[in-house]
Amino acid sequence: MNKMLLFFSIAFLGLLGCQPSSAPFYWGDYSSTLYNYKKNPGDTTLSVHKTALLEIIKEAPEKKKLVPPGVYAEYGYILLKEGRESEGMEYLAKEEKAFPESVVFIKRLKNEYSRGKK
Repeated sequence: MNKMLLFFSIAFLGLLGCQPSSAPFYWGDYSSTLYNYKKNPGDTTLSVHKTALLEIIKEAPEKKKLVPPGVYAEYGYILLKEGRESEGMEYLAKEEKAFPESVVFIKRLKNEYSRGKK
């Protein structure tokens, strides 16, 4: 009886250890809207994806989650392409602050944007 109790206790504890932890990032509808945009590029699908990015940025703190890597940068780059330079640069700066390892990538984005303006 004691061996059986020990076996089930160990098995139960082992199963508890297998439970996935909560993901630290809030992704919202990112995957589906990005897929739709890549599959059917156009103003409509871009607008839907842009809205999803903004919702992620707004809802992540409400859900006590982090904005995923690249979301600030992607949203900022879309704003830059729309000619909304100050807002776009603001979101690129947020990406650098949230993910310091992205500084090199963000610098390249800014350089490419500056070259395209000339």
